[in-house]
Amino acid sequence: MPRQSSTDLIFQRLRETLEDAKSREIQQLKLERVFVEAIVEALESRGAEYAQMKARFNGMKRTSRQYIEGLTVAQTEYDRELKARRDAEAEVTRLRVLLSGQAARLTALSGDSRRQEVRQQISKELNDSLSGLEQNLSRLKAERDMTLAEVEELSATKSSNNNTSPDVGTVALGRSLTKRLDNIRNQYQKDLMPLTQQRETLTREIAELKAVRDVFLEETSVLNARNEELAQLSAVYTRRMDTVNENPLKDDDNPNRASFDKSRGQFQSTMPLAPSLSSSTSGSSTVYDEPTDPRFFRAPKTDVDLHTPAKGKFMKWPGSKVKDVVSPSPGTETSKGKAHLEHNFQQLSVLRFTRCDHCGDKMWGSQLRCTICSTSIHVRCIANVHIPCTQQLHNIRGEAQHILPSMFGRDLVEQVRADSKDEYRQIPVIVEKCIDAVEAIALDYEGIYRKTGGSGQSKAITQLFERGDYSSFNLRDTDRFNDICSVTSVLKTYFRSLPVPLLTFDLHDQFVSAVAIKDFALKHKSLLELVNQLPDEHYYTLRHLMLHLHRVRECCEKNLMTARNLGVVFGPTLMRSRDPGAEFSDMAGKALFIEWLIENAPQVFNENNPS
Repeated sequence: MPRQSSTDLIFQRLRETLEDAKSREIQQLKLERVFVEAIVEALESRGAEYAQMKARFNGMKRTSRQYIEGLTVAQTEYDRELKARRDAEAEVTRLRVLLSGQAARLTALSGDSRRQEVRQQISKELNDSLSGLEQNLSRLKAERDMTLAEVEELSATKSSNNNTSPDVGTVALGRSLTKRLDNIRNQYQKDLMPLTQQRETLTREIAELKAVRDVFLEETSVLNARNEELAQLSAVYTRRMDTVNENPLKDDDNPNRASFDKSRGQFQSTMPLAPSLSSSTSGSSTVYDEPTDPRFFRAPKTDVDLHTPAKGKFMKWPGSKVKDVVSPSPGTETSKGKAHLEHNFQQLSVLRFTRCDHCGDKMWGSQLRCTICSTSIHVRCIANVHIPCTQQLHNIRGEAQHILPSMFGRDLVEQVRADSKDEYRQIPVIVEKCIDAVEAIALDYEGIYRKTGGSGQSKAITQLFERGDYSSFNLRDTDRFNDICSVTSVLKTYFRSLPVPLLTFDLHDQFVSAVAIKDFALKHKSLLELVNQLPDEHYYTLRHLMLHLHRVRECCEKNLMTARNLGVVFGPTLMRSRDPGAEFSDMAGKALFIEWLIENAPQVFNENNPS
């Protein structure tokens, strides 16, 4: 500090000297040597201070650069850690979704296991009670036989007492009773021991078969649900291909002309009246529903089509071969037999009773079915068929130009409004008539809604509904509609064909999320609020269907259709996601939600307050 003051004094004195020289206008100054030395010393000290300050500044600059580099490294590390954290959060979210799905599956499995345990316990108690009753019955039978033997011996002794003394009669009676009782005991031992062993073996076999049956029923329900989805997709693509590949029939002098089918790479005959009779093959017993649409005319199938698996409850007999059925030649036709040339018959093997559309008699096994109008006849009736092929005549005469819009694929709200011309309605007529027929004749039918009806009768029922004259037929008529599974198949096909599913796209994800809630009260409240958000037509149709399925579930001891089985069948039918990739992951949630609706239908839809 003193050194700095002296330096300041030197510079102040030098400035004063300069100002004095300027005032006197003196060009040269005379300074003392001591003063000049002081000035030099001051300059040197200032230079040293400058060098020191510069060194400190360079050090601070280096430190600042290192700090900035450290901040850059820290920012890079922070960004990397932030990215890793976001990836971890995304992985946790994905795992939570998977965990919720697994939890739903585990809930379903645990419910099945609990029901299975309860059924096993009840079966065990019933078997124990039955065993006790059988033992009591055997004991009573033995006592009855012993009492009868004593009565018979006493009667014989009483009659012989007149000829012998009492002591001799008593001894003879004792020996006779002892011998007879020994014989009865030996006889029962011989009869009861093998019967007891046989009963125990049969009991074990019955328990094992019941367990296997339950497993197969669950698997069959899941497979049927998946098969129905695949059948729907197959029908959509088939309809598109037929629409693209269909060409209008044209008159030509050459009856044997053919056109090249680009989709199959084969030549296809376009002669509309040529009979093509061959047996269809099917390598699977899985049954598919095929929604029909009378707006499109399906041309007779070529030989290439005959080797594709046929849809419906038809399968090849083991060891059978494809064979052609030769129709009568044109020169030997009778007046009644002319109409059969309009059909395109295929020979099929059917594993259930149907009726011949020509003679009305029952058919079992081999039969002929038209691939165009689904007319079914006996093989022996081929030469006498006088039923015209309505589909071909309909197409040839040009009557298909003014056809009403198909209800299969039509919006539910539009269909309800179309059915409300004569009366106010809240649900479609097809839903009401199908459910009415099932409740009237098939609540105790085993496998109702799980089994699929024949394609021929399903197509016939579909065409009746498409015509719009609902009063002209009654699905309760078992003589005309002898396959109730065809009615249920048409109903399921209608729901699958809706452009907006019954449980709409907008609420699908919310339904699936709400059904996975663990708290029963909260889940019940959430699902009830979501159901009430449905449009009116969807709500009342769902109400009618669920109350019906609840009544089906009440008869599950006879029809074997529990709420779980019905949920598996109707889950993919009533619920669809806009994202096709979510169909498999949401399958368990769909089944659980429909199961919840069926079990709680009276409370959810307030059954005592009819709509």
